[in-house]
Amino acid sequence: MSGAIPTVDLSTWPTASAEERRATATALDQALRETGMFLLKGHGVPREAMDELRAQGREFFALPHETKAPYAIGAPYESGWLEMHPGGGVGVTLEEGAEPAAAPDLHESFYAGPAYRSGDETTDRYCYPPNRWPDPVLPGLRRATEAYTDHMQRVALGLNALFAEVLGLPRDFFNSRAQRATWTQNVSWYPSLASVGTVASGQLRNGPHTDLGAFTILSRQQGVGGLQAWNEADGWFAPPYDPEALVVNLGDLMELWTNGRWRALRHRVLAPSPSAPHEELLSLVFFFESDPDTLIEPLAPPAGGDAGFAPVLSRRSVLEKLGVHPLPIPLP
Repeated sequence: MSGAIPTVDLSTWPTASAEERRATATALDQALRETGMFLLKGHGVPREAMDELRAQGREFFALPHETKAPYAIGAPYESGWLEMHPGGGVGVTLEEGAEPAAAPDLHESFYAGPAYRSGDETTDRYCYPPNRWPDPVLPGLRRATEAYTDHMQRVALGLNALFAEVLGLPRDFFNSRAQRATWTQNVSWYPSLASVGTVASGQLRNGPHTDLGAFTILSRQQGVGGLQAWNEADGWFAPPYDPEALVVNLGDLMELWTNGRWRALRHRVLAPSPSAPHEELLSLVFFFESDPDTLIEPLAPPAGGDAGFAPVLSRRSVLEKLGVHPLPIPLP
């Protein structure tokens, strides 16, 4: 593989020597220019928190359709249950030049977000939609999600500081714009071939796309029908897997913010394979943005690139790509 995917230890970065920090920053910068992803160790997220959220998610997805139906998502920015249906997943941008798949993506998901409330009804509806917890049937899902996202928010702030330092910006550059950050925690279940029966031509568990936010923190499981990433040098490839590491991939907002210096990761999840007919995977996916009214102004060189992107408002950019038109006037 031409484009190396480095591993960064978040716990040792603050105390590393100048030489070690330069080496880490150089490797990270190169990977984010070429591919848009890296592995993260030293994140401090307990294995128990991951295991519990996976267990609760699996239990939710195993519930009968009629039990899950009251929690179904009705609009692309809402929280709740997303079932497998034509049109695929919510919250993604197709790879440039790609056509929407004729068959739906083979996964279902449960989405949750921050409990923050601004006090403005319109802002809260589109930026901080209320969570739709299945407390009557599975109260443990809420507890597990809240425990896990406490860790994710902490890790996200650590990543923001890391990114700022690598770019030569003040350490609080991104965090000062993430005091009321919008984010989504997604638990996604990829069913086995045995459970879905057949796979249509070209159908995937998750079609090619880039994420919409600043970056995504992924706890993944390795599988035959698992994650693939893309870059110009290698095309589609299976990124390295480390059970102790999280995967971090950049999204559209960070590519724009860095004015094309760094890239949003193109990625997909392969279809379930006949070679592993009983393989099912469950991913924990944390999508992080910024304060919803942040004006994302593309950075000038040397911190940024020279792509010539125009400024956007953070949450407005995300909602527009979700197909929310027209946006309500009071929304930043």
